[in-house]
Amino acid sequence: MRHSVLVAIAILPALAFGQAVLDEIDAPDGNITGLTWHDGYLWAVDQTSDYVYQLDPTNGDVVSSFSCTPPYGFFPTGLAYGQNLVYVGMWNNGTSGYVYKYTAGGSYVGSVSMCGG
Repeated sequence: MRHSVLVAIAILPALAFGQAVLDEIDAPDGNITGLTWHDGYLWAVDQTSDYVYQLDPTNGDVVSSFSCTPPYGFFPTGLAYGQNLVYVGMWNNGTSGYVYKYTAGGSYVGSVSMCGG
């Protein structure tokens, strides 16, 4: 079993690097730190502006956006979409983190403390 795992680890990067880039779009902001995909849209979060963007993946146009203001000293560092909510991971470059929950329209729903934060 161990050998098959090692072989898979060795082969997967080689397969990934052999793939062609199909298209490129410009980032909606200068410091994107998280991406997710949902229902035909690409979502991005920017660590500097603290904005979440919903993007048209065919041309990169911003469909909608909203502010995800983190607590003082925290930065948005990840993004996920599930259960009709946008989840923004916030981290303080230490051991504390939060996951903030928003509707797709940008309404704050709540947060969950992670990593002892």
